[in-house]
Amino acid sequence: MTAKPKILYVDDEKDNLFAFRSVFRRFYNVVTAIGATEAIELLENEEIDLVVSDQPMPKMTGVELCKYIMDKHPKSKRMIVTGYSDRRPIEDAIKIGAVAKLIMKQWDVDNLKVEIESVLNTA
Repeated sequence: MTAKPKILYVDDEKDNLFAFRSVFRRFYNVVTAIGATEAIELLENEEIDLVVSDQPMPKMTGVELCKYIMDKHPKSKRMIVTGYSDRRPIEDAIKIGAVAKLIMKQWDVDNLKVEIESVLNTA
């Protein structure tokens, strides 16, 4: 039996962390971080296959976090979820390879699973 991919979900709202973990833990090994600082600490100690991050967060945006991960942990793939209409920073990050996908909140479970699998299965 193959190990489940490890996904780090980063958000500054505890309810979102709980919801993501509750829905996806049967498919993936889900770890969560409340903000970018905690995410960076986790990445220093754990191999993460995919980081799914909220965009607007205090201290560091999801795009800034993904750029950091691209430089320091390039094997970890990266996605952004956001409910904000300003997509330009995310689209710019996609162009340079810092972000693989943009998902709009409120995400649909089935659609998000398809998008996660798509990112996990890219070279």
